[in-house]
Amino acid sequence: MQIRFAGDLPLTTNIGTAANPILIPGNLTAADQLAIANGSYRFVNARNLLDVGLRDEHFQRDTWRVVGGLRGTFNDDWSYELSVNYGKFRESVTSNGYIDRQRFALAMDAGRNPVTGAIQCRSQFDPASAVKLVGFGPSDPTALAQYNAAQTARLAADIAACVPYNPFGTADNGASVDYFARTFTVKSGLTQFVASGFVSGDSSQIFELPGGPVSFALGAEYRSETAFYEQDKFVTDGFTNGVSIPSFQPDPFRVKEAYGEIRLPLLKDVPFFHELTLSGAARVAGYQGSVGTVYSYNAGGDWAPVQDIRFRANYGRAVRAPNVSETGFPLVPNFFNNFTDPCNPSVIGSGVRAANCAADLGSLLSNLNNITQSLPIVSGSNPNLNAETSDSYTYGVVLQPRWTPGLSLSIDYYNITVNGIIATVSPQTIANQCYDSPTLNNIFCSQFTRWRGPGNGPLGEVPGRILGNSLINAPLNFAKRTRRGIDVNFAYRHSFGEFDFNTNLIYTHNLEISNFQDPTNPNFETRVLGQLGDPEDEFRWDFDFGVGPVTLGYRAHYIGPQYYNTYATLFALNGQTPTDVDAFPSTKYQAITYHDLRIDLDVAKDGNGRAIKFYVGVDNVLNQGVPRGATTATGAGSAIYSFRGRNFYSGFRARF
Repeated sequence: MQIRFAGDLPLTTNIGTAANPILIPGNLTAADQLAIANGSYRFVNARNLLDVGLRDEHFQRDTWRVVGGLRGTFNDDWSYELSVNYGKFRESVTSNGYIDRQRFALAMDAGRNPVTGAIQCRSQFDPASAVKLVGFGPSDPTALAQYNAAQTARLAADIAACVPYNPFGTADNGASVDYFARTFTVKSGLTQFVASGFVSGDSSQIFELPGGPVSFALGAEYRSETAFYEQDKFVTDGFTNGVSIPSFQPDPFRVKEAYGEIRLPLLKDVPFFHELTLSGAARVAGYQGSVGTVYSYNAGGDWAPVQDIRFRANYGRAVRAPNVSETGFPLVPNFFNNFTDPCNPSVIGSGVRAANCAADLGSLLSNLNNITQSLPIVSGSNPNLNAETSDSYTYGVVLQPRWTPGLSLSIDYYNITVNGIIATVSPQTIANQCYDSPTLNNIFCSQFTRWRGPGNGPLGEVPGRILGNSLINAPLNFAKRTRRGIDVNFAYRHSFGEFDFNTNLIYTHNLEISNFQDPTNPNFETRVLGQLGDPEDEFRWDFDFGVGPVTLGYRAHYIGPQYYNTYATLFALNGQTPTDVDAFPSTKYQAITYHDLRIDLDVAKDGNGRAIKFYVGVDNVLNQGVPRGATTATGAGSAIYSFRGRNFYSGFRARF
């Protein structure tokens, strides 16, 4: 054996033999030299323990649902419906690749038995060396005492069963891995009960407006939801390296709602008013907790001066209350992998981020180097969330010319604003937004704390680094989102003798997609339009050609160009200059069009609705995949692309 230390240190002392030298740098302290000589010297060894096995999870999910109801008519043309809906969901998750902390520490502390010469767990021949895992337990003193008592109670059995582990790798590590590896399970579930009813009809038996009878609907609904989460007690007690999430069962989530709808046909079949109709709806809902009572409503109108053209407009106020998973989940320790501090030299840049990092950290900024870390965080839900609200305006026109039967064209402009968005942004986004905002006085900077010394922090943080378990990753009502665009729907159906032709185009042109995520500066825009996942233009165009029982279908799906990076990286926004115009050699992913084909064969069809249809098709005929650089089409917006390549399918559908 030969031990050498890295660096250009003078090797002046040999405490071994000529055949087996142990060379010690001359500038080591006398205490270190003595420790090396008597075998008590320790050094840090870092290694990915791949032979322990990859972390893997097996899921089993079961869902049951029962639905029942009554429906009928009364008063000749009025109708009613009553329904009850009960559903239950259960999930069981088995996690592999984790360890029993105490057993792992015992297995790692191996040595040669001075009597037999065999390599054993040190605790088996030197009981005084048995590991005391005080530093791995909870921070609360009472919980830590209980934890240590539980560890001590099973220590004798763990020592007796211990199998030494060789951290340098060996084919004989299997028995040791079996000794300290730990599989654990998590059980969770949801239930939902919904009872609803409504009555609808019109005023034809009482009165009519010039355009016809008034139509209406009145209804009510009651909904109750429960949830629970139960993790293996071995994990919640802190005995493994798995993330410990306390078992919980929040109070049931209940809501009571009532609603009404009305349609007023004001005019019909008079000059300049082939039809004039107004409509409206309203709903009141009572939620528990901080949400309370909320209202949603809409109003709109349709005007057709002649039969061939119709103008329409609508305004709607909608709400979305937080669900039980957003309000009832406890805050627990967790980890966020591949975290890069926005103040690291490699990403700090020279704009607003750099100025904010310097203002926040001062001289501590020089302590930060370019590392990517697994950041300890605290994540969970927020019981104080409020409901989201949205306002939408829609204006459109529908053309159905009598001189071209089967032709229909609708064009609608929409403008939607959503306020108080409930969102859980990633820890990386929280840190980035803190320093990318105009000032440090924002909600994101308040979500974490930096260690400022003296010395290193509790988890080894150098002064200036984000303090472990200080970043809170929970949903907040903090954002506004806006979206404007134009939707076009073109359809044409016609029969040319025995030949049937049908085509349908759905086209969207986005004018604005933006997020406003800085509560201290409501006008600070994060532009999303044109970025990956949100192209300016996208359409789907279907064609069907039928002769007798055979129909040939073709679909073209067009996705417009999209930027490689964020819009603010390439263009000026919010009065700020682009942050990195040279990030990529080109600025956009190219437009792409996917082509699909399908053949349907109706082999049996009658006037009673019975039919049997066989079909076969191929999606993405040209085998076009994901544009280069758009990863796997499974996240970060790239899911808009087809990642499976050419895909064949076939089947049949029967109706009796």
